Amino acid sequence: MSNVLLLIDDKETFKETFKITAQRKGYQLAWGKSYDELVEKLEKFHEHICTVVLDVKCLMSNDQPIEHENFIGSALIHLSTNYAHIPRVVLTGDETALAKVKDIFSTSNEDIYSKSVEDIERMFTKIEEHKTNFPIRQYGKAQLRVLDVIKKGEGKRIEFKSTLRFDIKGNEKADWLIFETFKNIAAFLNSEGGTILIGVADDREILGLEAYDYSLLKEGDKQDLFQLQLDNLIRTHFGDAVHRILSVAIVKIEGKSICEIRIKEKYTAPIFITKKEENKPKRKAFYIRRLSSAIELKDDEMEVYIKAHWS
Repeated sequence: MSNVLLLIDDKETFKETFKITAQRKGYQLAWGKSYDELVEKLEKFHEHICTVVLDVKCLMSNDQPIEHENFIGSALIHLSTNYAHIPRVVLTGDETALAKVKDIFSTSNEDIYSKSVEDIERMFTKIEEHKTNFPIRQYGKAQLRVLDVIKKGEGKRIEFKSTLRFDIKGNEKADWLIFETFKNIAAFLNSEGGTILIGVADDREILGLEAYDYSLLKEGDKQDLFQLQLDNLIRTHFGDAVHRILSVAIVKIEGKSICEIRIKEKYTAPIFITKKEENKPKRKAFYIRRLSSAIELKDDEMEVYIKAHWS
């Protein structure tokens, strides 16, 4: 989470006042006084900037003697074109013209504040929102996709598993847990596909693999070892052909690793999984996904389902 603000304002006296307020609220301040410095500092520090704060009137270059009316338009275009993911707020020192300034930028939904003490406080409330959302802005497509799955919660096409083979309550290895994940893979293969996240609790808490499943692996690259283990288990349970519609990825959210298993669609033929129950011989079981759980179908019900879905 970043606490760096970039202020572009050609009034050094205001910069010093703003800096005191920013530091009091826990922010670091980078400063420039022209459009040229905005471009330069964004290029250097864009990965660390929480919010850009722009004076509505500013210099285009440092050697310019007076403020230029083209500044704010040029600054907003540059930000929108090259750094659309970085939030910005606009400041004006002319409180009597504040309504007019807001009206000018109403169609672009810019956050505009006066330089009054009260408005600066309101602006920092908005900046705090941007700071909270900063980690999400750094995420790639895979991370955003997983976050969206977590947000939706378990359902017909989403299943969460805290671990693959680690019993959290018993604090020990528990290979019997593997079946709980794989019966759901089978169910998705026999239904319309879906996503399984390993390292996420039923209540959407991100647990990660590090403290649990990774702790069961030998020394080395834990991510590679976990994926190799999972690939071998998929091959053992279903063969290699399912990889055409099944993908596995490790995605880091909040510094914790989550295993994402995506089943694109229903498989081309019924999938059975070997099931071992206490004091009973092993047998082939058939699962489908119904509402938010894997359901085993047997006998006539299974035959009817298979005939209806695979002609």
